[in-house]
Amino acid sequence: MIDLTRDWGDWTSVSLYLDRCQVDTPSELVRAAWDHVKSLRANVGKVLDLGAGDARFAIGGEYDEYIGYEIDAERCSNARLPNHARLVNRCAFSDDVDDADLCIGNPPFVRNQDLPAGWREQASEVLRRRLGISVSGLANAWQYFFLQSLASLKNDGLCVLVIPFEWVSRPSARALRDYIAEQQWEVNVYRLIDTTFDSVLTTSSITIVDKGKRSGRWSYFEETADGAYLQMPSASGSKAGVIEYVRRSDIPKGVPRAVRGLSPGTQKVLTLTEGERVRSGLAIGRDVVPCITTLRVLPGELRDLDDVAFKRHYRTPGQKCWLIRTDATPSATLLAYLNAVPSADYQTATCLERETWWAFKMPPVPEVLIAQSFKGGFPKGVRNMIGARAVGGVSGIYDASKDQVATIIGGLDGEDLRDRVVAHSNGLRKIEINQLNTLLVHRFSSVVD
Repeated sequence: MIDLTRDWGDWTSVSLYLDRCQVDTPSELVRAAWDHVKSLRANVGKVLDLGAGDARFAIGGEYDEYIGYEIDAERCSNARLPNHARLVNRCAFSDDVDDADLCIGNPPFVRNQDLPAGWREQASEVLRRRLGISVSGLANAWQYFFLQSLASLKNDGLCVLVIPFEWVSRPSARALRDYIAEQQWEVNVYRLIDTTFDSVLTTSSITIVDKGKRSGRWSYFEETADGAYLQMPSASGSKAGVIEYVRRSDIPKGVPRAVRGLSPGTQKVLTLTEGERVRSGLAIGRDVVPCITTLRVLPGELRDLDDVAFKRHYRTPGQKCWLIRTDATPSATLLAYLNAVPSADYQTATCLERETWWAFKMPPVPEVLIAQSFKGGFPKGVRNMIGARAVGGVSGIYDASKDQVATIIGGLDGEDLRDRVVAHSNGLRKIEINQLNTLLVHRFSSVVD
């Protein structure tokens, strides 16, 4: 396997990527995918599975030939293959297949931060050459496999993949959606119940792209408890549809702006708990500043994040709440801490692409800290009275007046977004930054005018 991945980058990051690729698909989901195939194609010739694992998608369907690509040699050697099926121990982007009747499977769910730089460069170049598409740097692994599957099909081929449902709206998948829409292929997306995968914190789907039908129609369905599917009026599940994404250039001057929380590269070592800070001898202000990585620990009625709340809900319970300073010359103590971090703890694409692995750009202090994921009608927001930085799934809202802050943390006067954003996982909804900016523009631009 080392020979196959030699150009991907550091072996620690490569092995981490390979380990995260191996999430086995439940047998009932394999059967469900094949049931969809059988309802759309009476006969299937060549089947291609670009993230085959143990080739479990080779079972359950009727076909002339199954070819699965799997980079892990051990998985290939242990697979039990039916007749007319074989596994190829190569990267899925090493060959230009273009004659598949069906592409089926469960592509790897690996975050963009955990993709080996060399693999991402090679896969991106293949897709640019084959499809003329530039994949977003925020794209997770399954997007690359999805596009390679589309490129590998005949003109009337069928693509049936198990991928996150959020692809229907996430900005990072826009190039993928636009490409499919330009071809006018028919798309059916079946949102699965959240218990489909225990280890993957996202809502999954069986997504079907039929290149043989050029209706340009997109349809959405949700799975019920008994395994049936109900059609939804939109990807969000309501007639109102998904909140639009405003472009940053269209945000008027004077309107508060939402900005995604900092992704430092690895929260494991670049954010610290109170205990970690004290044991490392890092001084508040000199070495670290307050940061918020989650709002879930706060009581629902709390609106002001002051020193008392910060101590009670973050410092004392041991939440990650300190961010190392990168906007000043590091002290000898901070340098000693950073130099002692094992290299295995920062093997992410973000860290490895920097000249100095830990030297991220320090974000400014927002007036409001706001969650992107939520279960109620509106994401939780708090007044940032301690000057904390927004990190990870917590975003910041900047340039907000005192009155605007009050309106935002009050839920924009009772806005209910549950039917206007796409399901994320475990009953959670997730609003994207430029969807949040759309709401801010609609609420405050009239005041500016």
